[in-house]
Formats: sequence, structure tokens, C-alpha cells
Amino acid sequence: MSILFLMSMFFLSFMPLWICIVCIDMKSLIDGTDYPYAEWIGLGMITFLLFVSVLITIKTLRKQVTQNTGKYMVVAAEKDTVSTTAYLLSNALPLLAFDFTQWFDTVQFMIILGFLAVLCLLHYRCDSNVCLELVGYRLYKCSLHSEYDDKEEITILIRRKQLNVNDEVVIRKLNDELYIGKYKVSEEQP
Repeated sequence: MSILFLMSMFFLSFMPLWICIVCIDMKSLIDGTDYPYAEWIGLGMITFLLFVSVLITIKTLRKQVTQNTGKYMVVAAEKDTVSTTAYLLSNALPLLAFDFTQWFDTVQFMIILGFLAVLCLLHYRCDSNVCLELVGYRLYKCSLHSEYDDKEEITILIRRKQLNVNDEVVIRKLNDELYIGKYKVSEEQP
């Protein structure tokens, strides 16, 4: 899995936090501040990183690679409905305690965010992303079957509200724990 994709997913997973920071910085600029540099730098960095992260994520998710893909039948699927909320409550919400209009608090925030980014890279965490959920992607813990092999207890990120037994999916491996799936419409369906 690309480090750029992983870091993009990490940045996008904090989208509610970035929106709050933008609001805080905009309010500070509107109220008037003697030294607006922290606010302008924060707004510029968030805008730039958001743009780059969205581009990298879209490119990776739309990538049509024929290698490392396989067609499988769903044997069992359970939607993950908890990880995004737990991630936001345990990682993003506490970061709002910083005053982003003050340089020292911004530096402290960047240090903690840096440590979280390193942990994300070390553990390949890109599965708790509210942005992906808003555009229709869901996480499923699945067991899959094909003529050639079976996959037990894997995690699939797929743009599908419901994944059912006997659905056909084409999956592409991102890392040892995460696959991107595409729902395959059966030929028998009208």
C-alpha cells in the first residue's frame, strides 16, 4: 500500500477536526487579531493537504488493477458500524482541547498529530474514515469463497450499503488486513 495513500487516509480521517479548526481560525480572523499568521498558515495548510489527500485517495480507490485481484462469492459479511465513531471519539475529539490561535498550542498539536501519524503508518490504519463513509464506502468483515481459494475474516472496504451472502465481489489487496472491493452485478439479474 502506498505511503501517500495511507497518509491521505489518515489526514481525511480527521475531517471533523479540520472543519472545527477552520471555523476557529475564521472566527479569530473575523474578530481581529494582532498576529493573524497562525490562522493564515493553518488555513493554507489544511486547504492544501485536503486537496492533495482527496486527489490521492480518489486515484487509489478508482485504480483498475488486474493484478492481485480476485473474484469471490460472499459466504458471510458483517458491517463494521463502530470503528469510525470510536476513532473520532478517541483520536479527533481530544485534539479540540488545543487553542489553534496560539503558536505554542499549535506546536503541541502538531507533535501529537505526528505521533498519531507514525502509529497509523506502523499499523496500516486507514479503516476509520468518515469521509469515505459519507461517499458510500463501508467496511465489512467477510469470509469469501472462490474456485481457487477461500479468505476468512478479512476486511473489505466497498462502496455498497449492504453486502449479502452469495453476492459476488472483486477484491484488490491493499495490505495484509485490508482489501478494496467492487460489487459485481450478477448476469442473471435484470
